[in-house]
Amino acid sequence: MSEKNSSSLEPREQWGTRLGFMLAAAGSAIGLGNIWRFPFVVGEGGGAAFVLIYLGFVLLIGLPLLIGEISIGRKGQANAMDSYKAIQPRTKWYLNGFIGILISFMILSFYSVVSGWAFYYFIQALTGQLIAPNRDYGSTFGGFITDPIMPIVFQVLLMTIVVIIVMGGVKKGIEKWNNILMPTLFLLLIVLVVRSLSLENAHIGLSFFLKPDFSVIDSTIILAALGQAFFSLSLASGLYVTYGSYINKKNSIPANAGGIVFLDLLVAIMAGLIIFPAVFHYGIDPGRGPDLVFVTFPTIFTDMPFGALFAVLFFFFIFVAALTSAISLLEVVVAFIKEKFHLSRKIAAPITGAIITVVGMFCALSFGSLSHVTLFDRTIFDILDFLTAEILLPFAGLILSIFLGWIWKPAGVREEVEKEGNSLPLYSIWSFLIRYVIPVVILIVFIDSLGII
Repeated sequence: MSEKNSSSLEPREQWGTRLGFMLAAAGSAIGLGNIWRFPFVVGEGGGAAFVLIYLGFVLLIGLPLLIGEISIGRKGQANAMDSYKAIQPRTKWYLNGFIGILISFMILSFYSVVSGWAFYYFIQALTGQLIAPNRDYGSTFGGFITDPIMPIVFQVLLMTIVVIIVMGGVKKGIEKWNNILMPTLFLLLIVLVVRSLSLENAHIGLSFFLKPDFSVIDSTIILAALGQAFFSLSLASGLYVTYGSYINKKNSIPANAGGIVFLDLLVAIMAGLIIFPAVFHYGIDPGRGPDLVFVTFPTIFTDMPFGALFAVLFFFFIFVAALTSAISLLEVVVAFIKEKFHLSRKIAAPITGAIITVVGMFCALSFGSLSHVTLFDRTIFDILDFLTAEILLPFAGLILSIFLGWIWKPAGVREEVEKEGNSLPLYSIWSFLIRYVIPVVILIVFIDSLGII
């Protein structure tokens, strides 16, 4: 196909560099899930043994699917839905691309709320209002998220930043800002890792995180590791199809996918090196979930030398991680709206961002004034979280694996990957995994998420 997409007013945009694509795509995967969810599930899963199983699933399932998704986008040269159409015209497989777009829309609706919390905490730390002796950080956090005004203010501010970046386009907006934000994120990570490892009793946290005890492993922990591997990479959300459509034929898809997986794993491991030495030093339960970020860590910084400075660095790190993911989620929906309705990016981005922000406001209020609005005992926020993480993502991932393995088929993927002299290493292993192993494993996760097993 031509580099111009017939369904858009604008030429098909492309990444300026291979590194720019990798940083942007890695930024989409590196979000709040890496910062607090990964340590949380590691804590519940018994530590290092869970980490090893998680790493195995990322390499055996995440990487093969990632190669396939990027290939769909580069072959289709269109948004997440129309790329499927380009490969399989006059069929209904494009619906899986639409599900991916819907997933990104729904995730950003509630993710923007949590990202707004991170923005608020960064501003509080920066202005010296966060850390105070004898402060009840649990009550502070509870008071903030139930406030009818402030969470929405910071959600709107966060989404405004995201919309402005996406309006700038692929090269001058998304790539440019990820080239700044991602190195900043890694620099902050290094500083925080060094500080955390210097704490007394840090070796206890390191032992928990890095020394495996396989006696704690059972089927529940294995499924949790698989789920974390699948969701941490943002697979089947339309994201890699969209970003893949901006890659030129000279770029190696397996090398790009490998780079994304490496950066995602690196951030998850470094987050563990920050969090576990700190929580064991202060005698805190490592399995506390979101409290670890918004309640526990302010407590830690209160007692830490130069705590106010490290609070600024930590919450800026959280904010940057949230921002890079939000940019990618918005781009998936904007690319679709732009091409389907023949709108310019500068019109499609604000309209899409505004709609998502409005839906997000209801999610923000579900912790306070709309907390009584529930369905099956779930708030608005929880409903969107459940539908995306437990239903739509595994379902879309299952359909994706079937599409790659049995409809487009490994030979079709290989033909696209090997354009311009590139290669698909270990093709026979990749083909076997994508056809026989991955669909079965994802089906098990999907059934488990529904509570059937």
